[in-house]
Amino acid sequence: MPDEQALREVLRKDVEEAIGLVWTPAQDHMEVPEAVPELQEALQASRLLASERQLQRQTGQVKLGLLLFVAFLAYTAWEIIQFRKVFSPLSLLLDLLNTSAPALGLLLLVMFFLLPWYEAKKRWREVRAWSAETMRDAADLARFEVWLSWQKIVATKVLMGLIAATAAMQVISGKPFAAALIRGGEERWRLLTAPMLHGNLLHFVMNALGLLYLGRRIEALARWPQVPIVFLFSAWLGGECSMMMGKGSSLGASGGLMGMLGFLLVFEIRHAKLVPRKSRRRLIAAVLGTALIGVIGIHFIDNAAHAGGLVAGMIYAFVVFPRSESVVRPQASLADRIVALLCFAVLAYAALLATRVMMGW
Repeated sequence: MPDEQALREVLRKDVEEAIGLVWTPAQDHMEVPEAVPELQEALQASRLLASERQLQRQTGQVKLGLLLFVAFLAYTAWEIIQFRKVFSPLSLLLDLLNTSAPALGLLLLVMFFLLPWYEAKKRWREVRAWSAETMRDAADLARFEVWLSWQKIVATKVLMGLIAATAAMQVISGKPFAAALIRGGEERWRLLTAPMLHGNLLHFVMNALGLLYLGRRIEALARWPQVPIVFLFSAWLGGECSMMMGKGSSLGASGGLMGMLGFLLVFEIRHAKLVPRKSRRRLIAAVLGTALIGVIGIHFIDNAAHAGGLVAGMIYAFVVFPRSESVVRPQASLADRIVALLCFAVLAYAALLATRVMMGW
């Protein structure tokens, strides 16, 4: 930019928040715009406009979500009437409540409409209340997010590849749930295969997004060996908890992902200098959001695996990583690398075993 005024004008037009780093003649290096006091007014104007637009979009989406929720319940009620051949408002209501439709519809409404609206509302309030003090917090968070986006995620991609390959075999095999965990059963090998499987495309996509975010954060802060170690340990203990809770079957990587989330919660509290406070709060919000979703979908979400995995990850971080006031990230030892490679070998075996069972080899 030829001068700061031109840079301010560019920032005012940056309603898509595409500009992550800027430079001015007064700086000796590039910096996030939140950290440059002279740009605060222009930046706040663009961020406020962006957050207002996002809030308007999400408000419209909530209205659509409510209409879809009502339509879904109405369709389910119509199916019940057609099956019963008798219409009684009270019996219809009881039959409807005995199905999974209300909980499933509410779960989708919360996950894809209400929570995004809440995040947009919170963002709009934060930007509107920006001051010199809160801008410093915003700058710390922006620096961390930019730095995090630059980190390599090799271990996370390898783990994602194993899970995606197993998901592909689920589609090809025609018996996608043959290697799922059987609660109360004696086939303990299923503790390995169940975390590699998913119930449907939505289940897979949600877990994939969670893995990519949590894995990137773990690799950046605690180094790559912790990704397979934490995932395998948490998925295993989450599966153990699931087996002790009633009958039925279970599958999915959620136990391992909750373990990664629990690991980060403890690790970042014990290494507070590495992560901005506001970023740590997002992890707490993720736990609370998962708990809310678990309550809504209590009849078809494996809360035992979620809770077991979360606690397993927290215990692992507490035992392995002592409290530190250093701003230097922990280094991966040779032992860490060896254990991580062994964990990857176990996960690869789990993927092959699940494939063999589903394909009937």
